[in-house]
Amino acid sequence: MEQELEEYGELAPVKSGTGMSLAPILAYEPTFGTIYGGAVFLDRPLFPQYRFFTRLAWSTEGEYSTLFDLQKWVGEDTYFRLELEVDDFARPYYGEGMDTDPDDQITLDGTVTRALYFMKFLQSGKVSMGPFLDVRGAEEKEVNGTGVPPPEYDEMTLGLGMRFFYDNRDSHLSPTKGVFDTLTVRYVPGSFSDYKGGGTFLQAEVDHRTFYEPVDGTVLAGRIRLARSWGDPSYQYRYFLGGPYELKGYYTNRFRGDNLYLFQGELRQDLFWIFSGAAFAELGEVAEDRFHSPETSYGAGLRMTLPPDHVAKVRLDFAWARDQKSIYFIFGEAF
Repeated sequence: MEQELEEYGELAPVKSGTGMSLAPILAYEPTFGTIYGGAVFLDRPLFPQYRFFTRLAWSTEGEYSTLFDLQKWVGEDTYFRLELEVDDFARPYYGEGMDTDPDDQITLDGTVTRALYFMKFLQSGKVSMGPFLDVRGAEEKEVNGTGVPPPEYDEMTLGLGMRFFYDNRDSHLSPTKGVFDTLTVRYVPGSFSDYKGGGTFLQAEVDHRTFYEPVDGTVLAGRIRLARSWGDPSYQYRYFLGGPYELKGYYTNRFRGDNLYLFQGELRQDLFWIFSGAAFAELGEVAEDRFHSPETSYGAGLRMTLPPDHVAKVRLDFAWARDQKSIYFIFGEAF
């Protein structure tokens, strides 16, 4: 569930409005099964100037996942952000690259941790930037299954980086117009990791999201994501497609590689009361070097805003792909 840290996201430091959502969690994800728990979202940009999200969830197998995300403004246009996630869910693994078979799945047991400490400065209008520390770790316990050779995934690695933002969206949770762009550069020295066989590597990522409302209640949303690695990234830093956020018709961690591209499009339509609907299509690929095997995914879903302030959403998505199909009931939009 580590993508949730990225997707929940880089929220613009707006200085107006408040929000609060309380949500019991009863979710379903094909690779993790039924999940239950609770989530709280608070947005207090005027006073005391913070934004907070936390989630605690368990599976029917007794596994757990917890997420803590706090943003605190320390000036008119500067804030600190701390994200922490500890996840004990067993992870599916199909191998590396795009040539994977759904019948070859194995599961990797162990606790995955991630911490992101970030400081952001508003430079000019909607443009901002800031440095970050990105810590990712995994405690290897056991491998279940023999479909593919298991990877070496035990590690504790520290990455250093900078992020640059442009954001003129009208909302950070349910945008109807505007653009959100990020450029991320990450440097991971080999001496900052205990990953076996790992070395120094560099990564660059571009994420462009655009939102347009041609008529009231109808939103066209698009996303382009590009990522490239130089060197040999450790297991936790390699890119993957599949799961509730990217190439949703495939299961989590289905495709893995050093480089990535992804195109996503959604038609979002208000329906009635607190409900809206969405239809989506996606095209993406990961690769070690050259891209040559794109995959597609498409589907539709239902959205519902959450009380008491109805500033956040849960979504129910049905997605199809070439050899897998998925159902997701999860917190937040895909992007």
